[in-house]
This record gives sequence, structure tokens and C-alpha cells, in this order.
Amino acid sequence: MNADYAICALCPRLCRHVCPVSVATGREAATPTAMMSIPLIATQLPELSLAGTSLCMGCGACTRHCKNHQPVAERLSAWRAEHGALPVAQPLGPVEGPEAIVAILTDDRDWRPEIGRGPLAALRTTDFLGHEAWRAGNPDVLPSLSRHLAGRRVLCLHGDVAELLVAAGVSVEWLELPQKASFLTCFEGASTGPNQLACCGRREGFAKREPAAARDVALRNVEMWEGVPHTCRDQGCADWLRAAGANISGPLDGRGGAN
Repeated sequence: MNADYAICALCPRLCRHVCPVSVATGREAATPTAMMSIPLIATQLPELSLAGTSLCMGCGACTRHCKNHQPVAERLSAWRAEHGALPVAQPLGPVEGPEAIVAILTDDRDWRPEIGRGPLAALRTTDFLGHEAWRAGNPDVLPSLSRHLAGRRVLCLHGDVAELLVAAGVSVEWLELPQKASFLTCFEGASTGPNQLACCGRREGFAKREPAAARDVALRNVEMWEGVPHTCRDQGCADWLRAAGANISGPLDGRGGAN
């Protein structure tokens, strides 16, 4: 196990330039190399070990870029789950309606009448169907979702929901934008080009766990765009970036998709 982390701990920070938290905050502690060093000294400093890895939001940019083919984000997520409290998924509510296509509703906006596809069933969730619990290694999330949505297709507008449902074997459709999304989310394999960081800062509860760093990531994206309008297929990311000052719209914006 230690050898897995040592490869990254001894690496000369070859992936720091693609880590959105490292770039936006400028913090040495936010580099994947620094965070992958934590498990090697955790037995000596157990009280600092979880805090030392909390700056990873799990976007996977380091994993995609790694020249040594190390699953950095996955190992950090698994290590935090092993040494902290495993998140518990909220119980799944009833599917409202008999229709074959189910809209996943994550807040108080009921956008079902706005999409022009006729009646939809709905499934309301307060924790994105248990996405954080699944990413942390909770084994009950996927089979529960598979049973709950057996024989249905799902229409959603949040990448974390889509990512989870695909893993559960549920058929997923996106609520498409009128034009091609120009902000590629980390759930889609985010861009690491000169005009976008790999994530907007809200993934996997990061905005709640590390609000200052998450805000820095959002602001850095906004700064790079210089007021140019953008679109994003993930409504949550669009809302988060707009709150930071971005000129950005999501799939519900302009559709009147509120209750």
C-alpha cells in the first residue's frame, strides 16, 4: 500500500499545473504530490491526516494527466473513506408517476413541464442520490439505485447524478442546451486548456468542506473567461459559477424551470 503512495510522493509535481485547487489557490499543500504524501506519515500524525487530503475534490484531472498512470484521485478518495466516517446515502424516495422516463430533482425547481417531452415521472433527492457516499466506497448505493430504477430511463441535468446512475447500469439522458456547452465539466472529462480549470469547485461536497478553496477555483475560471458568455450542461455548475460572477447559463436558464 505504501508503495502506491510513494510513487506520487517522490514525483516532482508533474501534475500540479492541471489540479484546479493547486492552480487557483497557489497552496503547496493542495498539490496532488503533497496530498499523496499524507498516507505515508499518517501513523505519526493521525490528527492531521484527513485534513491534509481534504483539498482534493476528486475531479480526476491529475489521474488523467499522470505520466506514471497512477489513480491519484481514486486513491485519495478511498483513503479518506477508510480513515474517516463513511458517508451514508439518504434513503431513496418514491418515484412519482408511472412514466418510463424519470426526472431527477435535486432542489425546489420542478422543471418537468419545461422540456417539451410530455409527462415525466420524478425522483427527488437531497444528496444527489448518494453520490458522495458512492465515491467514498459505500457498497450499498449502486445496487439500491439499480433496483429502485429498474426498467426506467433517467433524465437529469447534474453530472454527479449521471455519473452515479451510469455506474449503476441505469440508462441516462441529459437535458440538452440550445447550443453546445462551452464549459466542459469534470464529470465529462474536463478540459485542462488555457481557458478553463479542470473543475469549477463544487464537486463532491468540496464547496462545503473547503469553501475558501472552492471559491478560489470558481473565481479563477471566471477570471480566465474575461466576461465571455459560456454555457454548461450541468445546472449545478452553472449556478455555482454564476454566483462567482460568470456570464454562464445552464440547461434550465431561460426555460423558466422553477416551481
